[in-house]
Amino acid sequence: MGQLTDYAKEKFKNLLSRYTEDNYFYIARNYLGLIPTPFHKPAITTRLCSFFSQQTIQERIISLLDEMDCTILSLVSVSSSIDAQTCTALLKGKWSYGTLLRRVSNLQERMVLLNDEGKLVFNPLLEERLKSLCSLKPLFGTEQNRQKSTPYCSTEFVRAYISLIEKEKKVVFKDEYALFFPAYNLEQLQLIFTSLTDTLNKLCIIYQQKDRKTSINYTKVHQLLSLNDRQLLCFLVAFDLDERAIKEGVQFTNNLIAILEKIGCCDTSSLKLLLRTLALKAGIRYDSSLIDCLSKWGLITLDELWYANQIEENVGRTTLVVDSDNTISYSGSCCKDDILYRFADICVLDRQTSYKVTPQSFTRGLDNLLVWEQVKTYLEHNSYPSMSISLIKLLQITYERYHQITIYDGIVLTCDDRTARLIENLESIQEHHLQTIAANVYLMRRSTEMLWRQILTSSGVLLPSTIADEQVEVIHREDNFIFTLLLKESTIEPLVVDIMEFSDEKHMDEDPSIANAIEKATLTSSQRQDLEHRYNARMILIEEQIVPQVVNGVIEAGGFDYQGKVGLCRQAVGKQNIALQLQLTDQELVVQALEVAYTPQKEALLKAAVMPTMEVKIIPVSKIFLVRQLRYHLC
Repeated sequence: MGQLTDYAKEKFKNLLSRYTEDNYFYIARNYLGLIPTPFHKPAITTRLCSFFSQQTIQERIISLLDEMDCTILSLVSVSSSIDAQTCTALLKGKWSYGTLLRRVSNLQERMVLLNDEGKLVFNPLLEERLKSLCSLKPLFGTEQNRQKSTPYCSTEFVRAYISLIEKEKKVVFKDEYALFFPAYNLEQLQLIFTSLTDTLNKLCIIYQQKDRKTSINYTKVHQLLSLNDRQLLCFLVAFDLDERAIKEGVQFTNNLIAILEKIGCCDTSSLKLLLRTLALKAGIRYDSSLIDCLSKWGLITLDELWYANQIEENVGRTTLVVDSDNTISYSGSCCKDDILYRFADICVLDRQTSYKVTPQSFTRGLDNLLVWEQVKTYLEHNSYPSMSISLIKLLQITYERYHQITIYDGIVLTCDDRTARLIENLESIQEHHLQTIAANVYLMRRSTEMLWRQILTSSGVLLPSTIADEQVEVIHREDNFIFTLLLKESTIEPLVVDIMEFSDEKHMDEDPSIANAIEKATLTSSQRQDLEHRYNARMILIEEQIVPQVVNGVIEAGGFDYQGKVGLCRQAVGKQNIALQLQLTDQELVVQALEVAYTPQKEALLKAAVMPTMEVKIIPVSKIFLVRQLRYHLC
C-alpha cells in the first residue's frame, strides 16, 4: 500500500507540473495561501501534494461532492479517457450546457479531477475514494435492474439456420420458417435471417450461385460456432459497425454487454448516452443506426424501456433424447464440435430444441464430408443407448445403400509420376482431391479449380487449360481476411464491470464554521468577495486558506457596470482556458471571446464563438445583462 501511495504522489506531482503557469499558481494560491517570492516551484508542488494527502483534507473534499458531481465522476470512470468538452457534450441532456461547463471546471478547480494531456483523470491521491462513489445509475437512468430473457442471434440459431438452408439449398426467407422458430416474432426472425445471410455471404461462409442454390463452407461454420453466444454477438456487431475497426468494434460490444447486464434496462436517452460513451472509449463512430444494429441481433429489446437480453454463455447441452420417429431433442446449447445440425433437419428451436434425422438429411451430411463413423460415435456418446440403437441401425443401412453408387462432379486430372506424387503427398491439396480413379488419374474438385491449380503451379507443374465439351459455372470461393481477424478478436474474455450498479444519493456536507471565519476575518471588500466566491465554489476546505489575497480578481460584472463588462470581455480574448457566460435578455450563452471592437459611435461589440458549436456571433456588450468568467480548462 505504501508503494501505491508513493506512486500516486509522484503521479500527482507529474500531472500538476504540466499545468500552465497561470493555472498552476491559481491552484497553489487558493490552497496554500500567499506564495512569497522568490519561490521554488518543485517545493510548492511538494507542499500541494502533502496538502491533498492529508486524510482530513480528503474527507472534506469527499464530503463536498453532491449528486451531480458523482454523475460526472461516473461518466469519467466509465469512459476511461474523456476531455472536458466531450464530458459536457455527453451530459447536456441532463443539465444545461452552461451548468455542466461550470461544474466540470469546478471539479478541476477543487482538484477532484486533473488534466492529463487534455483528458480528465481522477486525482491520483483520491482515486480509490472517488471510484467508490461512481455508479452506472443514475448516470444511465434510474430504473431498477430487470433483464429480459428474449431470443437473440445465438449459436443455436446459427446451427438451425445452417440446417435449414442446407435442406432448402436456398436462403430466401419464407413466412413458414416461423414454425421452426416459435420464440421469435416474424419481423425479428426475418431481420435476423436476412442479416445473417448478408453477413455470411460477405464473409464467404455461404456461397450463392446464379440459380440461387447455396453451398456452405463447413470449415468456416465450425470456426464460427467455436465462439460462445457473447463472442458471436461481438463478432456480428463488430462486422456491422466498421470492417476497418474490427478490434475496436469487438471491445465496444464486449463492454456494452457487460454494462447492459448490470444496469438491466434504461430509457432511450440513457441508452444513447451509454452508446456514445462506449463508442468514444473504443474509438469507433457513433450514429443512430447503432441502436437498430443492437436490436436486430437481439442484444436489447424495446418494451417502453430498452431491456438488456440475458446472454447465455455456459449453458451446456443436455443428453440427447431420441424419439421413435427419429426426432432428437435437447435443452441448452451445443458445444462447438457438435454435429447434429449437419445430418438432421431443424424441427423447432425453443426452450427445447428438436432436429429430425431422415435418410435425406443423413446423406446430405455425407455429401458434405461427414464420416459415418463420426456420426455413429456421436450418437453413441451423446444419447441414451437404449434410445439410439434403432436409429444407428437405420443409418447403417442408409450408409451402405449410399455407397452402392458414387456420383462425382469434378475435374479428371491425368498426370505423370512426379505430379502424382505431389497430389498424394502435398497436404495443402488434399481437400481438393476427391478420389483416385486409377494410377496417375485423379478426380479434383471443380469448385476449387483455381486454388489447386495455384498449388500445383507453385510446385513447378506446368498446367494446360481444362478440356471441356461445355462451359460449366465454377464458384470461385474467394476468402475474406476479415473473417479470420474477426474470429481472433472475438475470442475475448467477458468483461468484469468494477463499478457499482446503483449508488445512494449523495448530499453535500457544508461546514458553517468556514463561512463564519470568512465573515469575521479582516479583509478588504475585493478580498472578501473573492473568498466568498471560492467558498461557494467549494474550494475553501480549511480556515488556514482564509488569507488576505485576491486569487480570481473580478470574475463577473453586470447591470449598469458597462465598463466592467467590457473589461471582462477584453481580458478573455484569446485565452483558451477562459470562457464567458453571458446572460442576455432572452437566453444564456457560453462563449470564447475572439475580439472586442467598437462602432463609430464607440459602442463595444464582442465577437465570440458560441460553445459548443463554435458558431461566431457579434454581440453588443450593451445587450449583455451579466458577464461571468469561467476557468473551464485547467491544464
